[in-house]
Amino acid sequence: MRKKKIKIAVTDDQQLFRRGLISLLKEFDELQIAVEAVNGNNLLEQLKTKHIDVVLLDYEMPGLDGAETTAVLREKYPEIKILILTMHNDEEIILHMVEKGAHGFLLKDYDIEIVVDAIYAVMENGYYFNPAISKTILRNLVENKKIKPSFKKGDELSEREIEILQMICAEFTSKEIAEKLFIAGSTVNSHKESILKKTGSRNVAGMVLFAVKNGLIKE
Repeated sequence: MRKKKIKIAVTDDQQLFRRGLISLLKEFDELQIAVEAVNGNNLLEQLKTKHIDVVLLDYEMPGLDGAETTAVLREKYPEIKILILTMHNDEEIILHMVEKGAHGFLLKDYDIEIVVDAIYAVMENGYYFNPAISKTILRNLVENKKIKPSFKKGDELSEREIEILQMICAEFTSKEIAEKLFIAGSTVNSHKESILKKTGSRNVAGMVLFAVKNGLIKE
C-alpha cells in the first residue's frame, strides 16, 4: 500500500469522456483526482496552485493540444509523468510524442484497469508501453526506415550502462536492478543519469526508444 495517494490530472475537451474517466478513477483508493481540465491552457493555469504526479492528456484538443502541452510540461514541470490519451494507434504520433517527452500512451477504449496499471507503471518505472503500443511498434518504425539509429560516436554506453538499459526496457525498477546486480540504488540512479545524458533522452521512455533504435533490446 502506498503512503501517499497519486495525484492525477485528467485533461480532455470531451466532457462525457473526461467525467466518465474521472468517475472510474475515483474507485481506486490510491488515486486522487487533483485537477480536471478541458485543454492544455486550462491545465497549466491550474498547475500554478496545484501539485500533480501524473497527467492523462488528450492528444487532440482545441487551444493548446497534447503535443504543445507536453512540451510546456517538460520544461516547467519535468517531474510530472505524462500519459497521452488518443483514439489513434498511430506509429508516427507515438514516435513524435516520445521524442517530445511523453512517458506513455493509452487508447481511449482501454479498460480502466489498463489505465490504472499505466499510472502505476510511470510512477514506478518512468514509462509505460502497452502491448498494443509497444517496443515492437517502435522497432517496425526502424525496419521501415522511418527513424534512423541515433547512437553517437564518442558517447557510447558502457557495458554496465547497456545492461541497466536493457533491464529498464524489461520493466525492472531501480530497486530490482540494484538487487539483481548487487549494487547500490544510488549507483543505479547514477548510471541512469549517465544514460539519459549520453542518449540525449528526456525521460525513461526516450531511453527505451533509443534502445530500440540501436538494437539494444530483443523480443
